[in-house]
Amino acid sequence: MITYYTTIKLLHLIGMAAWFGTALTVSIIWSKEQIGEKDLILDIITKVEMPASFFIPMTGVLMMIEQTHWLQSGWLHFKIIVGLAAVVFSHISRAKLIHADMNDKYTRQKFSLFRNICLFMLLMVIIIVGYN
Repeated sequence: MITYYTTIKLLHLIGMAAWFGTALTVSIIWSKEQIGEKDLILDIITKVEMPASFFIPMTGVLMMIEQTHWLQSGWLHFKIIVGLAAVVFSHISRAKLIHADMNDKYTRQKFSLFRNICLFMLLMVIIIVGYN
């Protein structure tokens, strides 16, 4: 029988895989430097990355409510901080894509920087969880 905690954990892992995969896909598409792909990138971010970046913290909170002993793990606190920072950089890059002029080279560089920081932080979360 599958328990509530196992179900939430599975959804958490699926969300993380979707978010990391989307972040990697967007970075690869963006590295080709075709400004015409802006609509495709925005579509991918809006339909996959934003819901995943919402559901991952939500399922994480539900898992901590279910098994409170995780709150005593120091590595988990670091993981939460890094994960929430990744959410922030993900949202900042999406805002740049929507509201800024992507024909400007400096704006494109800032978008790339925010995307790469987000991708690096997600990779850090995967390494932290894999190590522990």
